[in-house]
Amino acid sequence: MSEPLCLDKMTVGYHRNRPVLDQLNFVVEAGSVTGLLGRNGVGKTTLIHTALGLRKAWHGETRLFGHAAWNAPSTVRRRIGFVPQQFRDFEWLTPSQSIDLVRGFHPNWDAQLVAELRERWAVPDQRIGTLSPGMRQCVAVLLAIGPRPDLLILDEPVAMLDPGARRDFLRTIGELNTQSRQTVLLSSHICSDVERICSHVAILHGKRIVLHIGIDELKEEVRRVSGLASPPPGRDVLAHTGTGCWLRNWREHDLSLATHVDEPTLEELFLDITA
Repeated sequence: MSEPLCLDKMTVGYHRNRPVLDQLNFVVEAGSVTGLLGRNGVGKTTLIHTALGLRKAWHGETRLFGHAAWNAPSTVRRRIGFVPQQFRDFEWLTPSQSIDLVRGFHPNWDAQLVAELRERWAVPDQRIGTLSPGMRQCVAVLLAIGPRPDLLILDEPVAMLDPGARRDFLRTIGELNTQSRQTVLLSSHICSDVERICSHVAILHGKRIVLHIGIDELKEEVRRVSGLASPPPGRDVLAHTGTGCWLRNWREHDLSLATHVDEPTLEELFLDITA
């Protein structure tokens, strides 16, 4: 079975000879909830748009369920739900009207799920263009989740939500993944959100994915090591700190001379990798 999303040596940008992403490799595993972490402006949205075929890569391969993303057939696109960073569609319609419009294209539309989420989030039935940015984002999520896609891609989906709504939204995404093993790719710059619901994290920095690891593996196999005269050789060093380094597969190295071996937090690791 083909992976939901596979980027192989992908290079893309907006200006000639100035790539935003360069020789990037990234695979999203089926059934995973993967958090795409990166500082603002690093290229998370560019990665997502290229992965969806909304922008054509200069070089490399971008595949959705084994098909080239740029010209993927409609049978593949129906398996994908997308929530953009800012939702500006159907501004002249109410949420009810937009739901009725979109559900007509999807025979597997889950009307019960959409109704339950709409009630939980208290989405008012007035023109979408008059709603708050947070409520517009809720409408976008309803339209993306309704078809029960195999792959759900969300670009900074909680940026417009208040803390309570953000927590509830993330819980909902986690519940959907648990119930149906739906594959989710969620971009964010908020480490706590990624830790809360994601099974994997990918850190985008310097035009590439510099770390892609399971959250459980991160907690078990990565440590911040201080006090060594020099860091261990090889690729297990993930990042350098002022007093040491972040080390993967830490049990395989001689750390007897280290003064501290600390368990990681995702935020600390992210800040050091992207410093």
